[in-house]
This record gives sequence, C-alpha cells and structure tokens, in this order.
Amino acid sequence: MKDKGLMMPPPIIEIKEEVVISVKENDKNMAMVKAEWNLGPEKASPDPKANSEYWKKMAKIWQTSEKEARRQLCANCEYFEDTPEMMEKMDVVPFNEFDADGGGRGYCHKFSFICHNLRTCQAWEME
Repeated sequence: MKDKGLMMPPPIIEIKEEVVISVKENDKNMAMVKAEWNLGPEKASPDPKANSEYWKKMAKIWQTSEKEARRQLCANCEYFEDTPEMMEKMDVVPFNEFDADGGGRGYCHKFSFICHNLRTCQAWEME
C-alpha cells in the first residue's frame, strides 16, 4: 500500500537574467543613482569619523543611528554581487575616480551599474 502523504511542491527554479555591462549604461545609471538615490559618500573611507554629513543624512533617511547607517554598505546589500564571474564581466568598464577609494567593485542588480564595497545608497536592503 502506497503512502498517501502530502504531495511535495515542485522545486523552485531560479532563472537569472544575463547581465551585459557597457560603459555608457554604467555611467548613465551611476549618475542617476548619485542624483536620485544618494549614492555615496563621494570619497569613501573606513574611518568612522569621515563623511559625517553624508552618514547623518542617510541615518535620517533610514530612520536609524549614524553608527548603524555606516554599517549599511553596498558590500552587504541584497543587490550587490562580486562573484568572480561578475568581476570578469565588469572588466569591460575601465576604472575611474569612483573606483579609487571605493574598497572594491561589485555590481548593483537593482540599478545595473558598478558600485563599491564602501559606498551605499538609500535603496540599500539587507541580504
């Protein structure tokens, strides 16, 4: 006699879209995130006293403390990807002044541009 237990749901298959990065699109999308989503700080720094005005502004937006806001970085955002495969795709975009102090590159899937470990924007979401 067969067990008539609950049927298992079909497995969930995640389909990832293919990311194609171009210099033009990257620059356009980064400019938009800077202007409309408070991408920053302009000069990133791991120094806990640096960029105080920026972090106070972000703390107010997120309704949290400045100390907590400083922990909400691109590096730990849900949309950030820095896998070896993505790093290779990002190589088509030459390094610029925003790369100099950003703490390393990653790809932002929310806004389709190259972001950086030590920066953030107001669209930050926990992984």
